[in-house]
This record gives sequence, C-alpha cells and structure tokens, in this order.
Amino acid sequence: MKHVLKFKWPITALMLIAAVVSFIVSPNLTQLAAEKGDVQLPDNMPSEAAAQFLESHDQDVEMMSIVLEFDENPAEHQEDIETYISELEGLDYADNVINPFTFDDEMQESFINTDTGVIMIPMEYVGDLQEILANSEEVESLNNTAGDISVTSNEMIQKTLEEDAMNGVRTTEVFTIAIIVIVLLVMFRSVVTPFIPLIAVGIAYLLGQSFVGWFVEWFGFPISPQTQSFLIVILFGIGTDYVILLLNRFKEELEHHDKHQAVINTFKTAGKTVFISGISGAILFGVLFFANFEIYRSAVGVAIGILALLLSLFTVLPTLMAVLGKYIFWPSKQTSGSGESKIWTPLGMLSLKYPTRVIFSVLAVLAVLIYFHDDSVHYDSLAELDDSYSAVHAVNVIGDSFDAGSTFPVEVIFNNGEDLVTEDGLSRLDSVAEAASKVEGVKEVQTLTRPLGDKMDELTVSYQLGEANSGLTEIQDGLTEMSTSLSDINEQLSNSDTASGDLSEIETGVNDISDGIDGVSQYLTATGDTAGAAEQLQQLSAGADQLSSGVSQANSQMQTMTEEASAQMEELAAGLSEMSSGIDEINEGLTGVSDLMTSIEDNEAVDETGINVPSEVLENSEFESAIEQYSFADGQAVKMNVVLDVDPYSNEAIEVLDEIEESVNNELSRLDRQDTDAYFSGVTSMNRDLDTLTSDDYTNVVIMFIVTLFVILTVLFRSLVLPVVMIGSIFMTYFASMTISQWILSMFGIDQLNWAVPFFSLIIFVALGIDYSIFIIDRFKEEVRYRTIRDAIETSIRRMGTVVITAVIILTGTFAALYPSGIAILVQVTSIIIFALLFYAFIVLPLLVPALIVTLKRGNWWPLRMPGGKAREDRFEDK
Repeated sequence: MKHVLKFKWPITALMLIAAVVSFIVSPNLTQLAAEKGDVQLPDNMPSEAAAQFLESHDQDVEMMSIVLEFDENPAEHQEDIETYISELEGLDYADNVINPFTFDDEMQESFINTDTGVIMIPMEYVGDLQEILANSEEVESLNNTAGDISVTSNEMIQKTLEEDAMNGVRTTEVFTIAIIVIVLLVMFRSVVTPFIPLIAVGIAYLLGQSFVGWFVEWFGFPISPQTQSFLIVILFGIGTDYVILLLNRFKEELEHHDKHQAVINTFKTAGKTVFISGISGAILFGVLFFANFEIYRSAVGVAIGILALLLSLFTVLPTLMAVLGKYIFWPSKQTSGSGESKIWTPLGMLSLKYPTRVIFSVLAVLAVLIYFHDDSVHYDSLAELDDSYSAVHAVNVIGDSFDAGSTFPVEVIFNNGEDLVTEDGLSRLDSVAEAASKVEGVKEVQTLTRPLGDKMDELTVSYQLGEANSGLTEIQDGLTEMSTSLSDINEQLSNSDTASGDLSEIETGVNDISDGIDGVSQYLTATGDTAGAAEQLQQLSAGADQLSSGVSQANSQMQTMTEEASAQMEELAAGLSEMSSGIDEINEGLTGVSDLMTSIEDNEAVDETGINVPSEVLENSEFESAIEQYSFADGQAVKMNVVLDVDPYSNEAIEVLDEIEESVNNELSRLDRQDTDAYFSGVTSMNRDLDTLTSDDYTNVVIMFIVTLFVILTVLFRSLVLPVVMIGSIFMTYFASMTISQWILSMFGIDQLNWAVPFFSLIIFVALGIDYSIFIIDRFKEEVRYRTIRDAIETSIRRMGTVVITAVIILTGTFAALYPSGIAILVQVTSIIIFALLFYAFIVLPLLVPALIVTLKRGNWWPLRMPGGKAREDRFEDK
C-alpha cells in the first residue's frame, strides 16, 4: 500500500484512462447480449437435436402469424384482407403467405373466428432473424384494413425478451446510482461520502464490462440478457459495502494517526477482509464457468467485474482517502459505522444468554419454513412480457380466439433413411398418430394421413372390408336382377315363332357368379383372409368375362334375328345389349374389390396397424399438398403435429409431452420399427429440455458452490467446523426466505417463479451473503486471541453490527433498483435476495451464529488449534 500511495497520481491517472478508453473501444455489451444471448441448449438435448435435423434439411422455417382484429366478421373485409395478403407476398422476406379464404368452411374455422372478428394469416419468414422485429414493423405498417394488427413468432418472442432486458438495463443503471446516493446521504449525512463508492465502483464497472465484452467477442465467453443487469447491481452493491467497511475503519484510524498512516492501517486490517471476501466472491462466480447451461454460465462475467472492483478499491480508493482525509466525511463528524448497533447488540446478548433456546427456536422456524418450500417453476416466457408488445398480444389473441396449442404444437419428426411415403409407411404413421391422439391432454394429431387432425375412417381395414362387402352385395343385387331378366327373355324367346338360341346357360352362369360372390363374402367375414378372397374374386372375374362373351354372342345372334323378326325381338336384343354392359360393370367392380383385397394382403403393416393406405390415395392430386406439407427429404422424413389441449408453455404440457413420447416410442417398438428415429420439436419440447437441464445443472452447481466455499473458508479460518456453521446457516436462510418470498409474491399474482430465478437468486445470495458472515467471523478470529470465546463474539457483534446492517441496507437498496426495470425474472430474483439478506442480517447472524459459536466453544476450530495457539488456550478456560 505504501507503493500505491507513493505513486498514487500516476496509478489513478492510468486507471481512469484505462476505464475510459476500454469503455470506448470495447464491444457494446448490451448489443452482444442481444446477438449472442439466446437460450442455447446443448447439442445433446432432444429439442436441439430436432432443430439440427430440421436445419440440415432446410426445414427450420420460422412461422410468423399475423393477427387482424375486426369489430365484425372478417369476411366482410375479404377484399381488403386479400389486397393486404398480396402486398405481403411481395416482401422479399415473406414466403408461402396463406390466404384463409381459399379454404373450405371447415378449414377456415382454424384461421377465422367470426364471433370475435379475428383472422390469422400464417406466413413463412425467410429473412434475417436479427432483423425480424424491424421487419415485423414493416408487416404491420402495410396493413390498410380496418382491423388492428399484431404479429408473432417464436423468434419474435425471444427478441422481444431481449429488447425488454436491454430497456431494463438502462433503467437499472439510473436507479442504481440514484439509490446509492440517496441511501449514503441518509446513512452518512455527508455530501462527499456518497460519491466515493460511485467513483471507485464506477471505474471498476467500466473496466469489468469492457473485459467481459472482449471475452465474449474473442473467446466466446457466455453471455445472457441478464448479465449486464447482474453486473451493475452486484458490483455497485458489494462495492459500496466494501467501501463502507473501509471508510468505517479509516474513520477509526484517523482518530489515532495521520491520513497517510490511517490509509495504510485501514488496508492492512479491513483491506484484508475486503480482499478475502472479494476473492471468495470471484471464485464462487468463476465456478459457474463449469456449468453446462449457457444462461447459468453467463453469470461468470460477474467474477471478472469483482476482480476489476478489487483492483479499483486497492488503487483509486486509497488515493481518494489520502487526498481528502477527514474531509471525505464532510460535513458530518460522525459516521453511521461508529458505535454499537442498537439492533444487533440486544439480539446478540439474548443469544449469548440463552444459546440453547435460541438455537432450537431459530432452527425450528427455519425448518418449518423450509418444509413448505415449493420448488416448482414455470417456463412460460410470455409471462415475462407485457401485453403491449405486439408478439405477446398476438399470442394472447390467438389463444382467446383459436387454440394456442395449434399455434405452438409439438412437432414429431420421423426418419429411418428410407422412403416413408408408401402404403406400408403411411399405415404405420397413422397407427403412431392414433396412439398419440389417445394421450390425455392431446386435442388432435395432424399428419399425412390426417391433415385436418381428424382420423380418416376410410383408411382402416375394417372400413375398407365393410365397403368391399357392400360392393359385393350391390353386385349380387345386380346379378339377381340380371338373372330375372334373362329368365324373362328366355321365356319370351321360347314363346316366339322365331327360331332362337337358349339363354339358360347364361342365366345359370349369372347365378353361379352370384353364388360365388355370396361365398366370397361369407368366407371373408369368417376368416378375414383377403388373399383367398382376392383369388376367388379373380376366378369369378374370369367367369364374368366368359359370361360377358356369351351375352355378346347371344346379342349378335339376336341382332341378326331382328332383321327378320318382329319388334319384340328387337326389344329383347336391346335388353341383352344392356345386360352385356352391366356384366362389364360387374366385372370392373369385382376387379376393384379384388385389387383392394390384394392391396390389403401386400401391405405388411395391416396386421399390426389395422390400417391400409391404398395406392389410389397416394396418387390423388389432393393428397399431394399434404405430402408437400408433412414430408421432406424425398419422403424419407415425415412430420406429425400434436396439438395439445393445454397451454403449450405450461408444466402440464411438459407432462403431456412425456406421455406422448412414451406412447410414440411404444408404438414404434410394437410395430418393430426401433430403427426409426423420432425427434420432438417445438416450444413444449424446448421447455422440457430446459427443465431437465436446469434441474441437473442446479444440483451440480450447488454442489460445486458448497465444496468451493467450504475449501475457501477452511483455508481462511483453519477449521472444519466454522465453514459448516457459516454455509449451513446461509443455505437454510435462503430456502426459508424462498418460502416467505413465494407467499408474498403470490399476493401479487405470481404463483410460480421463472425457471431461472431459484438458480440466480441462490448463487447471488450465497456469494454476497457469505461476505457478512466473513465480516463477523474474521473479527471474531481477531478478538478471540485476547478474549474468551464469549467475550470475543460479543465484541464482534457489538462492533460489526452497524457495519453489516448498513451494508445490507445499501445492498438491498441497490438490488431494489431492479424493480423499475419491469423484467419479471429480475423482479423475482430481487425480491428473494432482498428478503433473504434482511432475514440473514436481522435474525440468523445476530441470533443463530453467535449461539452456535458460544455453544461449540473451542470445537469451532476442530481439528486444529484456535487462534493464539496453546498459549491462548492456557490463558482462558473456555473449553
């Protein structure tokens, strides 16, 4: 420190220049967060694997939904709407703009709600995703209809979240500075003191954010929209706390030394505590680098900020102290750090007088609160945003007028490297779709075989066999009529005076075919043997061919005879001609039924699925649009949209997705298609992966945090017991505070926390709260060399109480600056941290910690000796 004071002006000038220059030339951290701060899941997560598969086949289409709201039926504005659609089709970033008016009435219901006056116009967005918000504004500006417009898409919602976060950062910066100045003016009653931490911490913030920006740009350092907000409040919060601690000690030293020596003594004592606390915090935040999730890793930037803070505190702050001296507190002659705490002292005395009662009482309260802790969270990103944003309003309107599940369905993609758009493949696809549709919470399943979401009974074998039997019955009826007609003709011929042939053989042939069809029908009903039925039908068809020839020959004879015969013979000849045509139609019918039986027999999937997709369906021109919509990669991949009957962003949707996946995989296994890959994409799939990843990462990071903190505190205090007391007390405080915070937040309509809140609130509270524990225990360690354990902890409580309370008030005030940001995740994190800090500072630290220390006595330093060694232990009998 002597060297710092000796070269204070060059060092201070260098720090100022470095801060200003780095801030000017470094990348814009806010812009970097917007560009690279998306929620990025690891490649091995199912939804990410699905996204990569779709991207590899150019199927990662960004669907944009345009919503128009009218006071009446949108059909009354059809001309204006179609004009608007034509203008949209002219945009270079728009493709496949859908005109709902081109659909039939049933299909239109999915896009037009006549009751609410809402029409939804989907289109593919093929432009730059970074420009999607700007382009969406152009889409809205083109609207010349009488309806109100809003636009949404998955990427728009993400970009809106980022924009909201950036607006929050600007608000946070202003309120943080304002709150620090106001609180310090009140606490210190000085017009100079409030600006000391602003200068020291301000330089650190400029340096810290500059280096974070460079690291993001050069080394791919993790970043998120919340990185800058946390950097601001944490640096200014703990920075101000450290400055207060140093200024209080500086005030004490000024009573006995000149300002030069007071600075040296301040940093030799309090400076050591600040350094230890700062390094501990930097290490704890640095541990986050080893998390798997990028959003969690993004908080590691705070570690860089803390290192920059320590550099500024040990260079710039000593200069300010040395230059201003006692005038640093002007005009006040007294700081809030002087004297005993009127709050901590009585609480501390109570805990030292009745340590056992206090321990059991506090632990009982903590245990009850922890018992009621609810760890459920939500993944609804829309809940973070206000309805005033176009992307959010559009989704809300769609949810009210149509079905949110149809806007954000679960997309299942099947692929096995072979052509799936075949009779066999589509039969199995529909069987899987049927299994998925039976899952509770699924509204409908849309795919190639059911493009409108409804099951097509025509594709079931039972339906087709029923139709075949009906066809055979109709053929039999025709043959019966034909037999009767032949009998009449034969009778008329026998009664005529003209020599003619006998048609009895033809009549017998017709009856034989009719009997044969009846036998086939009974055989098919009894056995279900489509192959046998097809073979018999082919034989009957051959008989029908011969019969047709016989009728034709008889008709020729009759034509010859009519030249010499009466008008009656002419009428009989006409009847035979019609009969010949009828037999040909019957033959065609038999061939059609036979082909159907053959199709069913050749389809290997029929026995497993009970479904048969005939070749005529595949060749149908109307089916081609469904093929184009639901298949790609030359038919080797097909899509299945599962529309949920619940909010796709809800936790319930995640549970439904689990059941859908299980159902799909079980059906594929039943169909002996384990080689078929099933990818699950969509909002719900991504949220499920978030749930899995965050839960695993949360547990891993907490373990790393505890181990790292335990090692640091063990080395610092040379004890295995004190770290347990400190870590245990802070974690119990956190979970108890979470319960109360959730109760309070629920009063304001926040029933569930955002998925990121438990992680960030825990990490930040532990990293910051441990400082106050270090303040107390480090002072206790210093005092216990010369006092009994009870007197040492009492002195620590009396002298450090005001420092800790002042620091906590400053820190809670700093975090309160996040409230005006309006960002839900920051508001929730702030609420939990503020309550936890207050609970820790006013209950746990003054009551539980002293009671535990005085109870454990020398056991606090197990397995090593306490400070002062054997000489100190021999001097005091406080075993």
